[in-house]
Amino acid sequence: METNEEVNVGFLTTLKPTVNFANKMSAKEGQSWGPRTISDCQLIFVESGKATLTLGEKTYSLNAGECVFYGTDSSHKLVSSNSNPFTFMSIHFDWNSESTNPIHPLYGIRDCQLTNKITTYKVKLDEQWEVIFPHHFIIPNIDSMFANIVKEYRYEEQGYTFILRGLLTQLITLIIRNEINGNPSLGERRKIAPALEVIRKQPENNWTIHELADICGYHPTYFSSIFKESTGYTPKQYLINERIRKAKHLLLESKTVEEVSIKLGYTSIHYFCRNFKSTTGLTPTEYKLQSLEL
Repeated sequence: METNEEVNVGFLTTLKPTVNFANKMSAKEGQSWGPRTISDCQLIFVESGKATLTLGEKTYSLNAGECVFYGTDSSHKLVSSNSNPFTFMSIHFDWNSESTNPIHPLYGIRDCQLTNKITTYKVKLDEQWEVIFPHHFIIPNIDSMFANIVKEYRYEEQGYTFILRGLLTQLITLIIRNEINGNPSLGERRKIAPALEVIRKQPENNWTIHELADICGYHPTYFSSIFKESTGYTPKQYLINERIRKAKHLLLESKTVEEVSIKLGYTSIHYFCRNFKSTTGLTPTEYKLQSLEL
Protein backbone atom coordinates (compact mmCIF):
# COMPACT_ATOMS: atom_id res chain seq x y z
CA MET A 1 0.00 0.00 0.00
CA GLU A 2 1.33 3.43 -1.00
CA THR A 3 2.20 5.75 1.88
CA ASN A 4 2.02 9.49 1.25
CA GLU A 5 3.62 12.34 3.11
CA GLU A 6 1.78 15.55 2.29
CA VAL A 7 3.58 18.88 2.04
CA ASN A 8 1.71 22.16 1.66
CA VAL A 9 4.08 24.51 -0.15
CA GLY A 10 1.92 27.60 0.40
CA PHE A 11 0.08 30.01 -1.87
CA LEU A 12 0.88 30.01 -5.57
CA THR A 13 1.03 33.82 -5.57
CA THR A 14 3.75 33.92 -2.91
CA LEU A 15 5.95 31.03 -4.04
CA LYS A 16 9.68 31.74 -4.46
CA PRO A 17 10.92 28.68 -6.36
CA THR A 18 14.64 28.25 -7.03
CA VAL A 19 16.23 26.21 -9.81
CA ASN A 20 19.07 24.12 -8.39
CA PHE A 21 20.11 22.33 -11.59
CA ALA A 22 18.86 22.07 -15.18
CA ASN A 23 20.19 19.91 -17.99
CA LYS A 24 19.40 18.16 -21.25
CA MET A 25 20.96 14.79 -22.03
CA SER A 26 20.60 11.65 -24.08
CA ALA A 27 20.67 8.49 -21.99
CA LYS A 28 22.49 5.33 -22.95
CA GLU A 29 20.68 2.06 -23.56
CA GLY A 30 19.39 0.77 -20.22
CA GLN A 31 20.98 3.61 -18.23
CA SER A 32 19.37 3.94 -14.80
CA TRP A 33 19.12 6.40 -11.92
CA GLY A 34 18.32 4.84 -8.57
CA PRO A 35 16.71 3.39 -6.64
CA ARG A 36 17.33 6.65 -4.83
CA THR A 37 15.86 9.65 -3.05
CA ILE A 38 16.68 13.32 -3.55
CA SER A 39 16.65 16.25 -1.17
CA ASP A 40 14.86 18.67 -3.50
CA CYS A 41 12.25 18.16 -6.27
CA GLN A 42 12.66 17.14 -9.89
CA LEU A 43 10.73 17.71 -13.11
CA ILE A 44 11.52 15.67 -16.23
CA PHE A 45 10.34 16.16 -19.82
CA VAL A 46 10.87 13.26 -22.27
CA GLU A 47 11.87 14.73 -25.62
CA SER A 48 12.26 11.45 -27.52
CA GLY A 49 12.67 7.73 -26.90
CA LYS A 50 11.27 5.74 -24.00
CA ALA A 51 11.93 5.27 -20.29
CA THR A 52 10.33 3.71 -17.22
CA LEU A 53 9.83 5.44 -13.88
CA THR A 54 9.00 3.52 -10.72
CA LEU A 55 7.58 5.90 -8.12
CA GLY A 56 5.97 4.51 -5.00
CA GLU A 57 3.75 1.62 -6.04
CA LYS A 58 3.25 2.98 -9.56
CA THR A 59 5.28 2.39 -12.69
CA TYR A 60 5.05 4.86 -15.57
CA SER A 61 6.04 3.92 -19.14
CA LEU A 62 7.27 7.24 -20.48
CA ASN A 63 7.12 8.32 -24.12
CA ALA A 64 8.02 11.50 -25.97
CA GLY A 65 6.03 14.50 -24.75
CA GLU A 66 5.35 13.14 -21.25
CA CYS A 67 6.46 14.73 -17.98
CA VAL A 68 7.01 13.39 -14.47
CA PHE A 69 7.56 15.01 -11.10
CA TYR A 70 8.76 13.71 -7.74
CA GLY A 71 10.03 15.31 -4.60
CA THR A 72 11.99 14.95 -1.40
CA ASP A 73 12.34 11.43 0.02
CA SER A 74 10.18 9.84 -2.70
CA SER A 75 11.74 6.47 -3.49
CA HIS A 76 12.16 6.19 -7.26
CA LYS A 77 14.05 4.55 -10.10
CA LEU A 78 14.32 5.90 -13.65
CA VAL A 79 15.48 3.53 -16.42
CA SER A 80 16.14 4.31 -20.08
CA SER A 81 14.82 1.89 -22.70
CA ASN A 82 17.25 -0.71 -24.03
CA SER A 83 15.87 -0.50 -27.56
CA ASN A 84 14.96 3.20 -27.73
CA PRO A 85 16.95 5.20 -25.14
CA PHE A 86 15.45 8.54 -24.25
CA THR A 87 16.56 12.14 -24.52
CA PHE A 88 15.21 14.31 -21.74
CA MET A 89 15.36 17.65 -19.95
CA SER A 90 15.58 17.72 -16.16
CA ILE A 91 15.02 20.48 -13.60
CA HIS A 92 15.90 20.16 -9.89
CA PHE A 93 14.27 22.83 -7.74
CA ASP A 94 13.10 23.98 -4.32
CA TRP A 95 9.56 25.29 -3.88
CA ASN A 96 10.38 28.19 -1.57
CA SER A 97 13.72 29.85 -0.96
CA GLU A 98 14.66 33.42 -0.16
CA SER A 99 17.86 33.01 -2.15
CA THR A 100 17.83 32.51 -5.93
CA ASN A 101 21.27 30.87 -5.84
CA PRO A 102 21.25 27.23 -7.00
CA ILE A 103 22.17 24.49 -4.52
CA HIS A 104 23.54 21.59 -6.55
CA PRO A 105 21.41 18.46 -5.90
CA LEU A 106 24.31 15.99 -6.11
CA TYR A 107 25.01 16.10 -2.39
CA GLY A 108 21.38 15.38 -1.51
CA ILE A 109 21.05 12.16 -3.53
CA ARG A 110 20.88 8.96 -1.49
CA ASP A 111 20.77 5.33 -2.63
CA CYS A 112 17.86 3.41 -1.14
CA GLN A 113 15.56 0.42 -1.48
CA LEU A 114 12.41 0.92 -3.51
CA THR A 115 9.50 1.52 -1.14
CA ASN A 116 5.91 2.68 -1.48
CA LYS A 117 6.66 6.02 0.15
CA ILE A 118 6.11 9.17 -1.92
CA THR A 119 5.75 12.83 -1.02
CA THR A 120 2.67 14.67 -2.30
CA TYR A 121 2.79 18.45 -2.75
CA LYS A 122 -0.22 20.75 -2.40
CA VAL A 123 -0.34 24.32 -3.69
CA LYS A 124 -2.95 26.72 -2.29
CA LEU A 125 -4.80 28.92 -4.78
CA ASP A 126 -6.81 30.70 -2.09
CA GLU A 127 -8.04 30.04 1.45
CA GLN A 128 -10.46 27.31 0.33
CA TRP A 129 -8.92 25.85 -2.83
CA GLU A 130 -5.72 23.83 -3.19
CA VAL A 131 -4.31 21.66 -5.97
CA ILE A 132 -2.24 18.49 -5.72
CA PHE A 133 0.80 18.86 -7.97
CA PRO A 134 0.68 15.93 -10.47
CA HIS A 135 3.32 13.22 -10.70
CA HIS A 136 2.62 12.47 -14.37
CA PHE A 137 1.20 14.79 -17.02
CA ILE A 138 1.22 15.94 -20.65
CA ILE A 139 1.06 19.59 -21.71
CA PRO A 140 1.40 20.50 -25.42
CA ASN A 141 4.51 22.57 -26.29
CA ILE A 142 5.84 22.55 -22.72
CA ASP A 143 9.25 21.51 -24.10
CA SER A 144 10.07 25.14 -24.96
CA MET A 145 9.67 26.17 -21.31
CA PHE A 146 12.03 23.41 -20.16
CA ALA A 147 14.50 24.41 -22.90
CA ASN A 148 14.51 28.06 -21.79
CA ILE A 149 15.30 27.05 -18.21
CA VAL A 150 18.10 24.72 -19.33
CA LYS A 151 19.57 27.48 -21.50
CA GLU A 152 19.54 30.09 -18.72
CA TYR A 153 21.10 27.67 -16.23
CA ARG A 154 23.76 26.55 -18.67
CA TYR A 155 25.03 29.97 -19.80
CA GLU A 156 24.84 31.78 -16.43
CA GLU A 157 24.51 35.25 -17.92
CA GLN A 158 24.12 38.29 -15.67
CA GLY A 159 20.96 38.00 -13.56
CA TYR A 160 20.26 34.45 -14.70
CA THR A 161 19.12 33.24 -11.26
CA PHE A 162 16.31 35.82 -11.20
CA ILE A 163 15.26 34.89 -14.73
CA LEU A 164 15.29 31.21 -13.69
CA ARG A 165 12.93 32.00 -10.80
CA GLY A 166 10.54 33.74 -13.18
CA LEU A 167 10.64 30.95 -15.75
CA LEU A 168 10.15 28.26 -13.10
CA THR A 169 7.21 30.17 -11.59
CA GLN A 170 5.65 30.31 -15.04
CA LEU A 171 6.21 26.58 -15.57
CA ILE A 172 4.73 25.63 -12.20
CA THR A 173 1.72 27.87 -12.85
CA LEU A 174 1.13 26.28 -16.26
CA ILE A 175 1.24 22.79 -14.75
CA ILE A 176 -1.26 23.79 -12.06
CA ARG A 177 -3.54 25.44 -14.62
CA ASN A 178 -3.43 22.29 -16.71
CA GLU A 179 -4.34 20.24 -13.65
CA ILE A 180 -7.30 22.51 -12.88
CA ASN A 181 -8.60 22.36 -16.44
CA GLY A 182 -8.24 18.59 -16.58
CA ASN A 183 -5.42 16.53 -18.03
CA PRO A 184 -5.57 15.16 -21.56
CA SER A 185 -6.18 11.44 -21.55
CA LEU A 186 -2.77 9.92 -20.90
CA GLY A 187 -4.05 6.51 -21.97
CA GLU A 188 -5.20 7.80 -25.35
CA ARG A 189 -1.98 9.77 -25.78
CA ARG A 190 0.10 6.64 -25.27
CA LYS A 191 -1.81 4.90 -28.04
CA ILE A 192 -0.55 7.44 -30.57
CA ALA A 193 2.91 7.95 -29.03
CA PRO A 194 4.76 6.06 -31.82
CA ALA A 195 3.13 8.32 -34.43
CA LEU A 196 3.99 11.47 -32.48
CA GLU A 197 7.59 10.37 -32.22
CA VAL A 198 8.09 9.62 -35.92
CA ILE A 199 6.50 12.96 -36.83
CA ARG A 200 8.81 14.73 -34.36
CA LYS A 201 11.89 12.95 -35.69
CA GLN A 202 11.00 13.01 -39.41
CA PRO A 203 8.63 15.92 -40.13
CA GLU A 204 10.02 16.09 -43.66
CA ASN A 205 8.26 12.81 -44.53
CA ASN A 206 4.83 13.07 -46.13
CA TRP A 207 3.22 10.78 -43.58
CA THR A 208 -0.23 9.54 -44.53
CA ILE A 209 -2.94 8.70 -42.01
CA HIS A 210 -2.71 5.05 -43.10
CA GLU A 211 1.05 4.96 -42.45
CA LEU A 212 0.75 6.59 -39.04
CA ALA A 213 -2.18 4.38 -38.06
CA ASP A 214 -0.24 1.31 -39.12
CA ILE A 215 2.74 2.34 -36.97
CA CYS A 216 0.40 2.45 -33.96
CA GLY A 217 -1.48 -0.71 -34.97
CA TYR A 218 -4.94 0.86 -35.39
CA HIS A 219 -7.54 1.32 -38.11
CA PRO A 220 -7.12 4.77 -39.76
CA THR A 221 -10.59 5.95 -38.71
CA TYR A 222 -10.05 5.03 -35.05
CA PHE A 223 -6.51 6.41 -35.14
CA SER A 224 -7.68 9.76 -36.53
CA SER A 225 -10.33 10.00 -33.82
CA ILE A 226 -8.01 9.41 -30.86
CA PHE A 227 -5.29 11.57 -32.45
CA LYS A 228 -7.61 14.59 -32.64
CA GLU A 229 -8.92 13.91 -29.12
CA SER A 230 -5.42 13.71 -27.64
CA THR A 231 -3.65 16.54 -29.48
CA GLY A 232 -6.45 18.84 -30.60
CA TYR A 233 -5.21 18.55 -34.20
CA THR A 234 -5.72 16.25 -37.16
CA PRO A 235 -2.61 14.20 -38.08
CA LYS A 236 -2.12 16.43 -41.16
CA GLN A 237 -2.27 19.67 -39.16
CA TYR A 238 -0.01 18.25 -36.45
CA LEU A 239 2.57 17.35 -39.11
CA ILE A 240 2.36 20.88 -40.55
CA ASN A 241 2.83 22.36 -37.06
CA GLU A 242 5.94 20.22 -36.51
CA ARG A 243 7.33 21.27 -39.87
CA ILE A 244 6.77 24.95 -39.10
CA ARG A 245 8.29 24.54 -35.63
CA LYS A 246 11.43 23.07 -37.22
CA ALA A 247 11.35 25.66 -40.01
CA LYS A 248 11.64 28.47 -37.45
CA HIS A 249 14.87 26.99 -36.12
CA LEU A 250 16.29 26.45 -39.61
CA LEU A 251 15.46 30.00 -40.70
CA LEU A 252 17.31 31.36 -37.67
CA GLU A 253 20.34 29.28 -38.71
CA SER A 254 20.67 31.45 -41.85
CA LYS A 255 19.09 28.88 -44.14
CA THR A 256 17.34 30.31 -47.19
CA VAL A 257 13.58 29.89 -47.52
CA GLU A 258 14.12 27.52 -50.45
CA GLU A 259 16.63 25.41 -48.49
CA VAL A 260 14.22 25.11 -45.55
CA SER A 261 11.34 24.23 -47.85
CA ILE A 262 13.29 21.40 -49.49
CA LYS A 263 14.72 20.12 -46.19
CA LEU A 264 11.21 19.81 -44.73
CA GLY A 265 9.89 17.79 -47.65
CA TYR A 266 7.92 20.43 -49.53
CA THR A 267 7.82 20.04 -53.31
CA SER A 268 6.48 23.59 -53.70
CA ILE A 269 8.03 26.63 -52.01
CA HIS A 270 4.72 28.44 -52.44
CA TYR A 271 2.88 25.73 -50.47
CA PHE A 272 5.53 25.95 -47.72
CA CYS A 273 5.15 29.74 -47.52
CA ARG A 274 1.35 29.41 -47.35
CA ASN A 275 1.58 26.85 -44.50
CA PHE A 276 4.10 29.02 -42.66
CA LYS A 277 1.99 32.18 -42.87
CA SER A 278 -1.26 30.43 -41.91
CA THR A 279 0.47 29.06 -38.78
CA THR A 280 2.58 32.06 -37.71
CA GLY A 281 0.90 35.04 -39.37
CA LEU A 282 4.17 35.87 -41.14
CA THR A 283 5.83 34.75 -44.34
CA PRO A 284 9.15 32.89 -43.86
CA THR A 285 11.00 35.98 -45.16
CA GLU A 286 9.14 38.29 -42.75
CA TYR A 287 9.89 35.92 -39.86
CA LYS A 288 13.56 35.79 -40.79
CA LEU A 289 13.86 39.59 -41.11
CA GLN A 290 11.91 40.21 -37.90
CA SER A 291 14.22 37.85 -36.00
CA LEU A 292 17.29 39.62 -37.35
CA GLU A 293 15.88 43.04 -36.40
CA LEU A 294 15.06 41.92 -32.89
